[in-house]
Amino acid sequence: MIFQRYRLTHNGYRRKKKVNYTYEVICLIACVLLICCAYSGLIDPRSFFLAPFMTLSFMPLLMLVLLLLLAGLLWRRWWSIAIILLALIASLPVIKVFTPMNTSENALPVPADPSLVLKVMTYNVLTFNYNEPDLKEQPSQSMRLILDADPDVVVMQEASANGIDWKEIPALKPYIDEIEAKFPYIYFGNEGLSMMSKFPFTTTPLGEPQYARSVLGFNRDQYSYLARAFDLQLPRGKQLRVVDFRLQSYQLNFGRGMNVRISPEVKPSPIGRMKRSFALRGDNAESVRRQLDLSPANLIVCGDMNDVPTSHVYRTLRGNDLHDAWADSGRGYAYTYNRHGLRYRIDQVFYRGDLRALHADRLVGGSSDHYPLLVTFDIDNTTRKSK
Repeated sequence: MIFQRYRLTHNGYRRKKKVNYTYEVICLIACVLLICCAYSGLIDPRSFFLAPFMTLSFMPLLMLVLLLLLAGLLWRRWWSIAIILLALIASLPVIKVFTPMNTSENALPVPADPSLVLKVMTYNVLTFNYNEPDLKEQPSQSMRLILDADPDVVVMQEASANGIDWKEIPALKPYIDEIEAKFPYIYFGNEGLSMMSKFPFTTTPLGEPQYARSVLGFNRDQYSYLARAFDLQLPRGKQLRVVDFRLQSYQLNFGRGMNVRISPEVKPSPIGRMKRSFALRGDNAESVRRQLDLSPANLIVCGDMNDVPTSHVYRTLRGNDLHDAWADSGRGYAYTYNRHGLRYRIDQVFYRGDLRALHADRLVGGSSDHYPLLVTFDIDNTTRKSK
């Protein structure tokens, strides 16, 4: 009887050790993968196609590692906890970009002069549902969201609708008078890069025109620009350039149209489309970055990047001179894409020069597949700090 009890106790102890050992192995693998995914954006996807998939996996892996940390605390697995904490510390610069925790205590003071404050919104409006039969004739919820937020400047992507005048878009007709009252300066471009502003501006496309192409390069016989500059004339003679951009999409509506094929006869696999989209987006980012290097010092860069923070595209666009407005003044994990079960912040606001981001918001609503970002800037921060 004593021997049988010992054998049962010994077997239970061995099973417990086996469970703990499995947990530790899972922790080690998860921590290594977390660090790899955190810095996979340093790798050009055109040279290693798995790198962008790893970047997309960073947030799910982070959640897994945090769950493992909680389990380790409950089970008192101190060595595993130490490994997890080391991985989190190593990944902290990336975590702070994905999920900044800025508070009112560390925010910059808002200038007393309202003329030094500029509210900028970026929004992929999905052609104000012009191509959605069920919503085409209804008043645009996206435009309603813009008007209610009342920004000083709105830069939009996918704002054109098959080249027709914006006043003829059915979803916008109920708002025309209100739009023109709030935004006396308006530009709607054929390539979809558009602006509504309370301040006068001039506009010019950036870079060379190129064929509008699908995720796999199938030519649709249309010219477009990746980016457009809007040079604002602000109070006190302040000069500011706002650049609007939209990079290659993933084409998640697999198989719905001819423009997602290599040719009219060939439709590739979803993985093949994504691999090609990563490569094309890398080309896009380098092209836009060259134009940013030629732009004035005071610069705000807004748009639909179609990629996540710290990705190779993000790093290429941001370079060493641009600040991320959400990382500097936002709070928490705010996704801007809201379809296909994906929750990523693929819309970005960068800036440099005599500007500082005071506060960043992700607004929820509208009828687009994106949510807008709204950033409040101090446009003369250098002058104020010197006084």
